Amino acid sequence: MRVLVVSTMFPSRVQPVHAVFVRNRIARVAERCQVRVVCPIPWFPLAGLLRRYAHRKEIPREDVIDGVQVSYPRFLSVPAVLKPLDGFFLFLCLWWTARRLARAFPFDLIDAHLAFPDGFACALLGRALAKPVTVTLRGHDVNDLPRYPVRRRQVAYALRRADRVIAVADALRRAALELGADPRTARTISNGVDADLFHPTDRREARRRLGLPLERKVVVSVGHLVERKGFHLIVEALAVIREAGREVPYLAIVGGPGEEGDFSGAIRDRVRRLGLEEDVLMAGPRRNEELRDWYNAADASCLASSKEGWANVLLESLACGTPAIATNVWGTPEVIASEELGILVERTVESIAAGIRRALEKPWDRDAIQAHARARTWHEVAGRVLEVFREVVPEAQGAASSDANRAARDPQRVP
Repeated sequence: MRVLVVSTMFPSRVQPVHAVFVRNRIARVAERCQVRVVCPIPWFPLAGLLRRYAHRKEIPREDVIDGVQVSYPRFLSVPAVLKPLDGFFLFLCLWWTARRLARAFPFDLIDAHLAFPDGFACALLGRALAKPVTVTLRGHDVNDLPRYPVRRRQVAYALRRADRVIAVADALRRAALELGADPRTARTISNGVDADLFHPTDRREARRRLGLPLERKVVVSVGHLVERKGFHLIVEALAVIREAGREVPYLAIVGGPGEEGDFSGAIRDRVRRLGLEEDVLMAGPRRNEELRDWYNAADASCLASSKEGWANVLLESLACGTPAIATNVWGTPEVIASEELGILVERTVESIAAGIRRALEKPWDRDAIQAHARARTWHEVAGRVLEVFREVVPEAQGAASSDANRAARDPQRVP
């Protein structure tokens, strides 16, 4: 089986930590079938002059990531006013790219990640090339974008036209059904964890390697430094804990700016205003391979997002035996599936502060926590994804065979 993966979220040499969860699934799938990746890069005139988008011009047109050939074609994408047209512009880009690639890589299936713009463009492409299409939902594509009428219609079209819809959380599958996805074709397959990379190690040794205080309680929070991740709320929660006369834990924030912007200045301002300079470390971005020490060094991890499809940082924390405090949004309750794994909180400073206090006071069975997470590996996830692919490709081949048979019986028929 040959699979053409289309994802506007995929790492590059310029952004090696971007969307690692997509790379991990594709890498494991590529061990069992032939895969080619197309990661279209948004472009518009003068984009390179804007700091937020300047890095994109450094992304190579072709590369090899994890042994998989990756193409990075450019497609027209004008922020704000023309954003609803992304799906159409992406389709034009993919039409040319897919036809070129098909000469050397005659693919059987198109695997799109996100319902918009990827899924919509791939639904059009699949129809044009008579290829089956799968669409993976990751969160904002079915929970956020439907607020915009034009994009809502395009998301709904992608869900209806897809041969299979894969949601990384059941909450997203249910949202897809409300938008018109066929229940018979919708599956829930969560993200996984790299069990070889994320596992428990000695806490004190991890702290020594990272230069973290050995005797204090430590909370780690990992993610892109954008507003929706809620780092500023965790900082404010520390001030609430201090005002209550409790010991303030040491907070390590690990991450850098993301595609949505850079909120780091606002976080630092909050730290200074609250007088927490000795209690908060802005550690900067770290490669995925370095995160194990940060999770193992912590007494708990914390994620205060306003929205998450399936937060891999939570599963990675659990795989290291570290309990998590997380806001009760979208697919997060499916990751923190019991009170033995962590604590769900509301996205308020007071609730986050209470959750941190509870997590740091509660005795945890770290062996049970890591065993739960490590049962959900990327290899297991890839196996389930391939089962879906195998459902779709025989169906498409069967349909093509039926069309050919009908044409043979009726030479006047136009297929």
